[in-house]
Amino acid sequence: MATETPGEAGPRDAGTDAVIRQLQTLGAEMADLARRFGAAHDLDHSAARALLVLVAAEREGRDVTAGAIGHELGLSSASVTALVDRLVASGHLRREPDPHDRRRVLLRLEPSAVALGPAYFGPLAADMADRLEAFDEHDLDVVRRFLTAALEALVAHRERGAAARG
Repeated sequence: MATETPGEAGPRDAGTDAVIRQLQTLGAEMADLARRFGAAHDLDHSAARALLVLVAAEREGRDVTAGAIGHELGLSSASVTALVDRLVASGHLRREPDPHDRRRVLLRLEPSAVALGPAYFGPLAADMADRLEAFDEHDLDVVRRFLTAALEALVAHRERGAAARG
């Protein structure tokens, strides 16, 4: 049976609707978890997201500038400057000159900021890993492909919104 939700792209089957509802619930739970993490460490939403961007970049070996943070979070240059200033003042972040381009300033996580994530999210990661043990490699491949597609859809949605705002 196909359903249609106002403002959406058209009819979907019940299975697709169920997955979308689960994603919405998961997103709400993750947003609440991020809010609680921020409150526990005196970080507003943007600061917590900036730290997550920096952790991911560090894991991937990428350098991050204030401009990259602004693009990722959809913040103005002035807002990013204030955000970075707060994170530096709180001891979570430091600015370093780019060794390859003196005009650029790179943002680096302080060790104390790096430790925040595993301390807070480690038990959740362990719970998720325990649950994923029930999946075989084929199942995990399907999950990875689905999550990649879901993330691509989220990024595309964010970028459409940014483009519409100008």
